[in-house]
Amino acid sequence: MASSKSWARCERRLDCPYRIRLTSRTMGSSWASLVSWAGFLLAVATPLALFSFRTLIVGWITKGVEHDFNVKLENLRATLKTSEERLKSDLREKEAEIGTLRSSVLSGSAGRQALLDKRRFESVEKIWTAVNDSARLRALAQTMAILNYGAVAKETRNPKMQQFLEMVEAVGPDVKELKNVARDERPFVPELTWAYYSAFSTVLHFSLLRLHALKSGLADPQEVVTSYHIKEILKAALPHQSKFIDENDPGAYYYLLDELELRLLSELRKILDGKEADQSSIQQATNILKATKAANFAQANDGS
Repeated sequence: MASSKSWARCERRLDCPYRIRLTSRTMGSSWASLVSWAGFLLAVATPLALFSFRTLIVGWITKGVEHDFNVKLENLRATLKTSEERLKSDLREKEAEIGTLRSSVLSGSAGRQALLDKRRFESVEKIWTAVNDSARLRALAQTMAILNYGAVAKETRNPKMQQFLEMVEAVGPDVKELKNVARDERPFVPELTWAYYSAFSTVLHFSLLRLHALKSGLADPQEVVTSYHIKEILKAALPHQSKFIDENDPGAYYYLLDELELRLLSELRKILDGKEADQSSIQQATNILKATKAANFAQANDGS
């Protein structure tokens, strides 16, 4: 009982040894609890802090990368837009150049075609003029057609026959004055047109060549001036007349001149109408010109 009272009296005093001992014991317990809580908090807070720091770093890096990406993307867009504008500008310039070139080509083509048409019309006129200028050659061919060439050939050394042949020659033109205004017109007309003109002209000159062979006094003019090539020309130009050509003397070929002239005139009119030749016409023209070339070569050799 006394002890209890002593403890109560001592507890009221600050320097009571019992109080000090109790306080020390209580404080030690509090520090231990504090350290324990601090360790717990540290153990919990550290991962949270590390996670937060990691999240912060990742976010910072992500934003930095995203910013750089956005900047590069904007730069790329600006570059592409600039390139697109430049490409559109280049395309517009190219289109303008192509348009100008097309206009120039079309204009040049139209001008060229106009000049070519004009030149073709001139060729038509010159060829038909040449046909009309051959009137005296045609008259000579007509005279030769009524002669019995074989009988005359046997009398070529007879002076009277030579006088007669001079009279026949007077029907035709002077060889030195012969002019062919259509000579240079082949490039400007279709092949069939030129083929008919060549056939027509070759038949006329063949009659003149036969007359010169008679006047030369050769023993057998028919062997010197052969008719094979002239036949091939006429067969190519007038294939439906092949039987007439084979069965008659070359002098009779005069009677085919009218048909050749009509065919030539038809082709000249096609040029004026702007009609193109078909494949069959091209092939026929090739055959006629091939035969004409061979005939001209043969006549040149006969003349020499």
